[in-house]
Amino acid sequence: MRAPDSGVAMTVLGQSGIALRAPTGELLLVDPYFSDYLRDELGLARVAPVVLDPETTVVTTLVSTHWHPDHLDPPTCRALARSSPGMTFLAPPGCVTRLRGWGIAQDRVISMERGETATSGPFTVHAEYARHDVPGWIAEDAVSLVLEVSGIRIYHSGDTEYDARLRAAKRLGPFAVGLFVINGTGGNMNALEAALLAHQLEPALAVPVHYDLWAAEGYGPEATLDPGQFTATCERLGGPSTRVLAVGETLEL
Repeated sequence: MRAPDSGVAMTVLGQSGIALRAPTGELLLVDPYFSDYLRDELGLARVAPVVLDPETTVVTTLVSTHWHPDHLDPPTCRALARSSPGMTFLAPPGCVTRLRGWGIAQDRVISMERGETATSGPFTVHAEYARHDVPGWIAEDAVSLVLEVSGIRIYHSGDTEYDARLRAAKRLGPFAVGLFVINGTGGNMNALEAALLAHQLEPALAVPVHYDLWAAEGYGPEATLDPGQFTATCERLGGPSTRVLAVGETLEL
């Protein structure tokens, strides 16, 4: 990922992962999944390219929205902990327990629950409500996020079903960008619900995520994996503006 010419740059990493680079060069990652861990765990082989090398990338902050391995990836977390000895982990308690079990030092991990805020380098991270109820995989402390850097605010839905309580994050806006899960299975909003939430939160730009890591069959029946359905629904609702970003694509803010 190239550094921005100016301002803040956001790069899509696949699934709901993003990289956010500050004007001064510091790098924050949300939910990076750079391995193929779930190929052996659940038979879900990645089809998305790996756009950052965790063995060589230097990261300031890693934020996880919940403990599922496509969001808190054991090989990725261990590799980044080695390549970035000064990196801080921000995550809900269910993630913290796992990180410490993987040998991450306690003083590198900050627990964040809904309603809490933490600062790491130039980044401020607000943990907000999410409802990610997957039978057998319930993430009872999953969060959505509001990320701040250099005066820019970004909303990240995390993995979540549609819920009226998500709308409370609007108080932390306005948002330059909103990222919304659209796959509609596994405890997530479908493309229509995601468009409704985007319409209600009113980011300047809405970006669909969580539809591109595995082959379509990996997301299960009734999945809504066409980002065009999200963008068309936003248009029918009267906004916000949308943009579909490919894995590895960078948006300068």
